[in-house]
Amino acid sequence: CAGDGVRRGGLVEPAGGDLVGRRVQHREERGDQPGHRDVGAETVRGLAQAVMLLSVQAVLVALLAPADITEGLRDAMPAIALMTVVGAVGAVARAVSTYADGTLQPKVERHAQERYLERTLRVELEAIEDHAFHKLLESAQFGASSARRMIGHGTRVIAAVLSLAAAAGVLAVLHPALMPMLLLMTLPSAWSALTIARRRYQSYQEWVQHSRAAHTVSRLIIESDAAAEVRVHGVGPFLLRHFRAMSQAYEGEQARLAREAATTNLGASLLTGLTALATYLVLGGLLWSGAMEVAAAGAAVVAIRTGSASLDNLIAQVNSMHEDSLFVTDLHQIVEKSAGREIPTGGAPLPECPESIEVEGVTFAFPGTEGAPALDDVSLSIPTGRVTALVGENGSGKSTLIKLLCGLYQAQSGRIRLGGQDIAAADRHELFARFAVVGQDFYRSTASSTPSRSTPTPWSSTT
Repeated sequence: CAGDGVRRGGLVEPAGGDLVGRRVQHREERGDQPGHRDVGAETVRGLAQAVMLLSVQAVLVALLAPADITEGLRDAMPAIALMTVVGAVGAVARAVSTYADGTLQPKVERHAQERYLERTLRVELEAIEDHAFHKLLESAQFGASSARRMIGHGTRVIAAVLSLAAAAGVLAVLHPALMPMLLLMTLPSAWSALTIARRRYQSYQEWVQHSRAAHTVSRLIIESDAAAEVRVHGVGPFLLRHFRAMSQAYEGEQARLAREAATTNLGASLLTGLTALATYLVLGGLLWSGAMEVAAAGAAVVAIRTGSASLDNLIAQVNSMHEDSLFVTDLHQIVEKSAGREIPTGGAPLPECPESIEVEGVTFAFPGTEGAPALDDVSLSIPTGRVTALVGENGSGKSTLIKLLCGLYQAQSGRIRLGGQDIAAADRHELFARFAVVGQDFYRSTASSTPSRSTPTPWSSTT
């Protein structure tokens, strides 16, 4: 068939020319639900901690009662036994939470990564070559791993919130004035964590291309393919000098972030310390006025310390969770912004044995460029079944024309016909299957020759 020349690359170009993972696929179609077990286990842990804190008060009341110490210990035994049981329940709940967390994380990462790759494969080549879209791709590639980490952060946030709620609840039972003081202690640290995370994310967005360029320069120094040219032409010192300059500029940016983070943390720590001092002054005032017993005050001190530890953990996890959520947002943006740039599916069928490819008055200009278009009113006829060479100087549009013939680019005006069928209305994926392209800067696969030869293609059955 004359069309085999097109199918097998007879046209030669010469050298020099959702929410995360769609809610984890609706929890694997409502099968295993580790997320529910995770939340349930952390809830049990929070309740166990609240019971533990209240039991501390019961033990202190028994031990501080004006009676014989032996009798006090005897009275405290039920509360001690309850604390033992509650501690065991909390340990089991933590084990269940750890298992559920570890089960859910890889599922979330897989679905998020597949979603990202699927959307990337669907978009037009022009979208991949668009600077703004590709910058978003660079950032969104971390969305899948960030989504996985957010599961762990979310679990620990739930645990910290429940622990903080348990401490606040116990303080409310001991005296209503203590609970708002504990909650007030959370505000400065929360503000500092979110502020620092936002700065780091904005810095990443501004420096992502800079970091990528520095990585490219470093790869040129160590890659074996470039080693000969680097040494013969003496460009090693040049590359190293530029890498050093780029790295030093990045160091300056990191130093700025560290300086601002230190200032923010210092201010937040000062405010947290003042609120903690105010909390203990309120507690001392309650003791001095007789509004609270010594045993209750001891339990309140334990609750405040527990709440403070939970607060530190909560702020750290919220900080990490917020930072990762920004990259997950980039992942969602890729899904949204690729919706209008996808390669269309379906279309008119192509003839089985076309006799020629007709290019009629085709004009094409790259998006965002000024001046003359890459191709301006080009017309030619390419017979199939023969070897045709496109000859021209560098930048004359040979590679661009090949990409138009393959359907990788779409002409702004004019038509390209394959066997009389306008390829603009044809099935694009069928059009791709009719061509095999080896460009002047073709991609060199890292796979061995065996899997490369055995990779299935739409035309495998014809070769």
